[in-house]
Amino acid sequence: MKLEFSETFQQELPSRYLKFLKENPKGTKIKISGRYDKRTWNMMGEEDLLKRWTMNGVGEAANYECLKLYTHIEGENLDELYIDSAFGCVELKRVAKGFVIGHENGDYLYLDPESNFSIWIYYHDGGDITKISESFDLFLKTINIL
Repeated sequence: MKLEFSETFQQELPSRYLKFLKENPKGTKIKISGRYDKRTWNMMGEEDLLKRWTMNGVGEAANYECLKLYTHIEGENLDELYIDSAFGCVELKRVAKGFVIGHENGDYLYLDPESNFSIWIYYHDGGDITKISESFDLFLKTINIL
């Protein structure tokens, strides 16, 4: 996996993801054909990723960094600072660093920079997470662009 520094997002991201963003500047809908999730997801374009919003009583964030807001709430309500997943316990501060790339019905697809930019789903209803791909390159092999 090759990483490139993104001037827009001020961090390193997988080069294949940055290429995907350039190929889909306004975003696109995808259908995942993997075993974990078969929903249609909205992949955000650069403008949507950068759109800022406020969560009352928590703070403000751009869409790509919104997990820091959700995990802040969970951190206040949980005795532990971990989230259980099928892949073991994951620290909330690690989830907070996730780079959100898509959404569907309040749930988020994100890149995990602490796990070689693997692809995860954050389920907003319970704060659960699931890893669905080891990398963005492998993720692309499991989707259909609609």
